[in-house]
Amino acid sequence: MTVSSGASERATDARARLLEAALRCAVRDGSGALSLQSIASEASVSKALILYHFRGKEQLLATIIEWLTERILSREVVALAESSAMSVLDDYWRWLAAELKAGELGVLVELTQERGADAVAALAASAHRRHETAEGTITRVFNLLGLSPRLAVPMLGACELAFRDGLVVGAAREPDRNVRVAFDVFWLSLLSLAK
Repeated sequence: MTVSSGASERATDARARLLEAALRCAVRDGSGALSLQSIASEASVSKALILYHFRGKEQLLATIIEWLTERILSREVVALAESSAMSVLDDYWRWLAAELKAGELGVLVELTQERGADAVAALAASAHRRHETAEGTITRVFNLLGLSPRLAVPMLGACELAFRDGLVVGAAREPDRNVRVAFDVFWLSLLSLAK
């Protein structure tokens, strides 16, 4: 290992630690309360170190959006990778329930309110990736169940994604609400659109 690759690895590790600290702050206090100072305090570093790794809060928020999108979508794909017709909806629910509990999906939904140029670009890319993955989930569920949707998969993917984000917002407002019932009713409705 050369000195430059060691420095590069340390920089990558430092950025990852800062992203984790920002995530902890956002889950605990909400993304609206994110500040360089709160992240620095959470990570036990100076604000100057954050600014060394990110141009400013705007670039940090854009990076958080990209990072969270990748984390959440990779877990979604993995959650359904080994599913069967008998388990696919339960597997999907377990993934979604874990996401609701962890709070990362909630942070990503909250970050859609950001308006800086870097954040808006990251949100557009995130929305595109999330929509593609939702389409893949819809396709996988219908295929495993031996069904064909009567409506276009992109339309169903958009509906499923909007429903999922709605569950996130609803669960944050009413944490004791049984969202599994809404999940089951939604999927029964989607599956009723099969040929």
